[in-house]
Amino acid sequence: MRIGINAALFSAREGYRQTGISRYISELITGLDHVRGSSDRVILLGRHTGPIKENPMARIVWEQTCMPVNIAAQRLNVVHCPIGAAPLLSVAPPVVTVHDLAFLKYPDQLPGSRRNWLIGATRLSAKRAAKIITVSHATANDLREWLDIPEEKVQAIPLATSGKVARVEGRGLDIFRMKWEIDRPYVLAVGTLEPRKNLPTLLRAFARIKDKIDHQLVLVGPEGWLTGELKATLEELNLGDRVRLTGWVSDEELGGWYSGADLYTFPSYYEGFGLPAIEAMRCGAPVLCSDNSAFPEVVGDAGVLIPAESIDAWAETMLAVLEDEALRRELRERGFARANMFSWERTAQETYDVYKEVSR
Repeated sequence: MRIGINAALFSAREGYRQTGISRYISELITGLDHVRGSSDRVILLGRHTGPIKENPMARIVWEQTCMPVNIAAQRLNVVHCPIGAAPLLSVAPPVVTVHDLAFLKYPDQLPGSRRNWLIGATRLSAKRAAKIITVSHATANDLREWLDIPEEKVQAIPLATSGKVARVEGRGLDIFRMKWEIDRPYVLAVGTLEPRKNLPTLLRAFARIKDKIDHQLVLVGPEGWLTGELKATLEELNLGDRVRLTGWVSDEELGGWYSGADLYTFPSYYEGFGLPAIEAMRCGAPVLCSDNSAFPEVVGDAGVLIPAESIDAWAETMLAVLEDEALRRELRERGFARANMFSWERTAQETYDVYKEVSR
């Protein structure tokens, strides 16, 4: 079987692309190496077309023109499109991964041009696809409800943590703290800075309890889009050095941030999966997250689920957990067990089974 994967967004550079689709592609490729047949070949389409990574319009044009030519020339049996958009003229059966439908659920929280493209591309690609992979049952249900897709056409295959995002302990954690000049306990949030992450709610909740705790609030992640409300909230609350923004960090450093946190918070309005919650649990951070979208099925009882919009609930729960060492210890143990339920080998195996199902 000759398997093509759209790798146009598989990037090694620092920044936004490494935090999402690029990581999914990278881990999937590595996992497939362990589960595919000896005669199978994986072909990465667009892997070395540098300019299209930085120019969305150029990438879209490439996907709909050059990519179908490459698919035919490579005589592919199946082509996997990991970003929700398939080439309309592909001669190989397309498998499309839909990560979330945030562009439908919260249309005002991303730029209009991006929203319109995602709606059109996802709709057409879902109809064209031989099979659709979602990263959670919640997203699968959202997709079927939106497009009335047959149940058998959609398969939920969960994600997993990268081996590079690992727990740091003992002397290694001491060295990490010295490197980053961490001199006080902290509450952590990880993700691209964008409206869907609901960080103003977290900031307001933290501001209410800051005089009762010694902690900093650390926001780890690159700047995304529409960050005006976040910046205005930071200015309004005037929290000074009680809030720290690190920008993008490497996977190895991310493991350190999770491992040193007294608490990990994920107040997002909507997530297709919510991978940082699993990463935090794997590294031993107690997890508080929203009670919406995929969080209940992904986190289960290993974390505390809170209404995303309630500043009061976030403030009260953060304070209660930070003041209760026994509860934090219990959440850590639950988190370790939960994180072990997810693996990239499982994700790759189930994805490979989909390839075999639809290949021609």
